[in-house]
Amino acid sequence: MIYIYDIFLNYNKFAYEMFEWNQDDKIIHVKKIPFIVISTDDLHNLLTKEIVLENTFYEKFYCKTEIFTNKDKYYIDYCFLATDKNEVVAFKIKKDGLIEKYSKLLPNDEFDILNYSKNMAKQEIKYEIKKNKKIVHYKTRNENKIKKIIYKEIKLFENDLDKLKFIYMECFGNLESNDILNEFYNRLNNDWENSYIKLYNYIKKTNKFFLSNSIRKK
Repeated sequence: MIYIYDIFLNYNKFAYEMFEWNQDDKIIHVKKIPFIVISTDDLHNLLTKEIVLENTFYEKFYCKTEIFTNKDKYYIDYCFLATDKNEVVAFKIKKDGLIEKYSKLLPNDEFDILNYSKNMAKQEIKYEIKKNKKIVHYKTRNENKIKKIIYKEIKLFENDLDKLKFIYMECFGNLESNDILNEFYNRLNNDWENSYIKLYNYIKKTNKFFLSNSIRKK
């Protein structure tokens, strides 16, 4: 088995680029982790679809990932690092073969690993595709957090349409129809770049308690 040594990982529900890592993320210092080269199609499927890996594939990674600690040795049950020779991603697997979390790498680590993998043969992996995952690729991690806050705020006032109309007119001016919920969702879905920051700033200014509690939730 081939290993990669001495890298930093940040496991999350999505494979965030390093510049989107947060201060409160749990960064782990990996002493060693199994490493494989796979096809671009397979890597794409692992990242974008809900899949179940065959146990004959992931069982060989059991307790093979070691973490630097100040105490005794610490191992993660099922982890591996994969590349298609274009990008590198770490995967954390559940016992049932579902992917639990993902991590991108620090740029220097990824660069070194891509160079190392140039002459390696690709490995076939077996898995079953359950369904596509709903991932908004064009929004940053912070934008997705803001979207959750905005939609949660709108949901709070679904039974107070006068309040929603007031918020809408404060942020965007006159209504084009009497269906305020439809107005909000159409604007956010079709004019996200211009709309979300106005609404987010309004929420931040008028409801600091709600915002401060929401932004910290993962």
